[in-house]
Amino acid sequence: MRGEINSEAHLKKSPDEIRALITLLGDEDANVRDVVRERLFQFGPEAEGYLREATIADLEGKVRIEARHILEKIRQEELLSSFYLLGLRDDAQIDLEHGAFLVARFGYSDLETAPFQRELDELAGRVQSRINSMPPEPSGRMLVEAVNQVLFVEEGFHGNVSSYYDPDNSYINRVLERRTGIPVSLSVVYLLIAQRLHLPIRGINMPVHFICQYYSPRESFYFDPYKNGRIVTRAECAMILQSSGYSFSEQSLQPAPPRSILTRMIRNLVLIYEHQAQNEKAVRLDRILKMLRTNG
Repeated sequence: MRGEINSEAHLKKSPDEIRALITLLGDEDANVRDVVRERLFQFGPEAEGYLREATIADLEGKVRIEARHILEKIRQEELLSSFYLLGLRDDAQIDLEHGAFLVARFGYSDLETAPFQRELDELAGRVQSRINSMPPEPSGRMLVEAVNQVLFVEEGFHGNVSSYYDPDNSYINRVLERRTGIPVSLSVVYLLIAQRLHLPIRGINMPVHFICQYYSPRESFYFDPYKNGRIVTRAECAMILQSSGYSFSEQSLQPAPPRSILTRMIRNLVLIYEHQAQNEKAVRLDRILKMLRTNG
């Protein structure tokens, strides 16, 4: 017997009622399904757990598919809201780690960040063990080499030369899982570890190729996480730019605040999805990009 629903009725957000609504996603009447979708979407995060249950429960296939679509829509709206709030903050208030995982949630909406944050903690802990065995006041090069040893030698992080334009290269969870990425995402991993260790390392938003800089009153140098942390000179930076048609200036090596780093990651994804003709994703990311650029 076909279920019925009054679209004007007041719906309480009780677990039983939400579950009952979810079962009506399989109703024969398209109008009923439309009303139920809208109600569940209005419930937002409160309905998430129940919709997630429905995607794996032994329910009619149509119900599982509909629940999955609504859940994805709710998560997309939550993500947009999170980026909007992030964009309202001053540069100094934007947390790079939080932002990088928000970017990752665009590609993996059900992402649980805690395991990846624990992995970053563990990697930083291994670097700290190496630092503890150094003489007092080690040089910046010794500190960077300690990070390089853990990331690139022991863990095998490397630049993804063969599939440079794979979107997963820009999602921090996948970079950590696969141990590969592009210059900006590998630099983000490096920066997140440096933050945990209070090392004076910052991102450099050089056109064409993102790099990092160790910067302290005693010592300053550039290095490239995409090339296993290799030291790069200013002359080499100029050559990289000139080979791609850019002129070199002091502005080319300016430090990148978190907003600029996140903007670069998202801009890369927009270009990738446009190239892959995944226009819906590109449009949604462009909307996020505008939030980050204009709200701050």
